[in-house]
Amino acid sequence: MAVVRILDRYITNAVVASMLFALLALSLVFVIVNLIESLDRFLDQHAGIETVVRYYVYFLPEIVKLLLPVTVLVAMLFVVGKLTDNYETTAMKSAGMSLYRLMAPLVVLSIAIAAGHLYFNGWIVPRILSKKFAIERQYLGRNIGGIQDQLYGVYLRDTPNRIVSIGFYDLHTRQGNDIGIEEYSDQLFPHTVRRIDARRFHWDSTERRWIGEECFVRTIDGGTVRSSFVHEMPLQLAFDHLRIARLQRSLDEMTYTERADYIEFLRRGGRDTRQLDITAAGDYAFPFANVIVTLIAVPFASVKKRSGLAANIAAAMTLTFLYLVLTKIFQAIGTESALPAIVVGWSANLVFVVVAMIVLLRTPT
Repeated sequence: MAVVRILDRYITNAVVASMLFALLALSLVFVIVNLIESLDRFLDQHAGIETVVRYYVYFLPEIVKLLLPVTVLVAMLFVVGKLTDNYETTAMKSAGMSLYRLMAPLVVLSIAIAAGHLYFNGWIVPRILSKKFAIERQYLGRNIGGIQDQLYGVYLRDTPNRIVSIGFYDLHTRQGNDIGIEEYSDQLFPHTVRRIDARRFHWDSTERRWIGEECFVRTIDGGTVRSSFVHEMPLQLAFDHLRIARLQRSLDEMTYTERADYIEFLRRGGRDTRQLDITAAGDYAFPFANVIVTLIAVPFASVKKRSGLAANIAAAMTLTFLYLVLTKIFQAIGTESALPAIVVGWSANLVFVVVAMIVLLRTPT
């Protein structure tokens, strides 16, 4: 039993070392290619070395997010393939260790990686992307995402029967100017039943509500319009200060919790959120590709091949390409289908789980 535990540690350590090396190598390739593409613009904007270094430090988490399943696949194929080429897997089987027992520590490792990958993608990368986008806006001329102190010209539908327009809002002072609120009778045959225009408004953190100042209220009943002026009144809106602050951020900068809240807000406002729901489901599914590639790679690499390492590298590239292509195809088709968004988002994973089971059952244990 002690020998088996030592063997488990040996294989696990070898996979982790190979994975880290592959991740470092592929990340360097990404950084170099991007640097070649962006260097001219950095120089044109007189960006210092410190700025360039900070940009690529902020860029690395996004690279890791994309490459981690690939590096897990490469590491599994390399380590198990090397054991197979040296007839060590044959010796293990001769000693009574089945393929499933050989896979056990690697599957546990891949599950741990998938859990960490999910948290990393959903709650760490979005925060760092805000800093990356800030540099891109300043030095690379890309108008994407970022946290701004002030909002201008916000126009949104916060419920199916209410439209809100905001001329200006300061996120620090939590005060704004020129807010208009139009309420409608219904969605099928809408006509305006009330309109509120406030010259100023602010967010009351104590009462957790919006307060309008110098408000003109128009109520429409049939052909009659009644107008009134109210010096100060509460404004019934479906969003609070935090939610409106998120409106100026891209989805990539939102944590998965914030994005779910944002999508639900759009849904309550009557927006079609199916594409966003599919994308969110796919983002949750992506980290579990680490487990699926393990289930495919270990049985595949445990059978000795004449081409050796070349076959494993080709298999890694092919599987990665197929996974990415299937993910995009299923998402595109699923947008117009009646399937639940979660099924569409997980479709590529489900297909590769079937492939993994076929490979596992066809491999001698």
